[in-house]
Amino acid sequence: MSNCEECGTFLGSVQFHGGSVQRFCSTRCRVRAYRKRHQIPQVLKSLPRWVRAVGKRPIMCDGSPASSTDPDTWASYPEVMRSKAGDGYGIMLGDGLACWDFDHVDLTSPPAKALELLPDAIYAEVSSSGHGLHVFVESSESSFRRAGVEFYSRSRFIRMTGRRWPK
Repeated sequence: MSNCEECGTFLGSVQFHGGSVQRFCSTRCRVRAYRKRHQIPQVLKSLPRWVRAVGKRPIMCDGSPASSTDPDTWASYPEVMRSKAGDGYGIMLGDGLACWDFDHVDLTSPPAKALELLPDAIYAEVSSSGHGLHVFVESSESSFRRAGVEFYSRSRFIRMTGRRWPK
């Protein structure tokens, strides 16, 4: 049983042919959610640090591998959005752009640290698993990993969903 991802209306346990589960209560909610997903802030869109992705692996717009340390393999946001290579897109971290990555999060009651970061965050989104958060911030502090929380500040690729959080 589930709720509409956009408005929260109870959907029950509707499954379609092929086993996919109903995610939205109406076309209106589906379209609204799609438009919201593409509301990445201009401050991020303006950075020339974008790449396409295959899974969690970064690729260039032509489909060849991209490097988190070689800016010659990165592109602008519009170039990446025009490309059909791979199955998604992401951004390279560094030069003051960093990301907190919270894994296995109940999005209705996220960790206190995620909430504490929101006032200073550039952007926060649901991760591609649907069970985590990416909180983008300005920082040059060193990267680290601790039980379920990672902080990346340089030479790292983050695949993005465009699913703003909170909605």
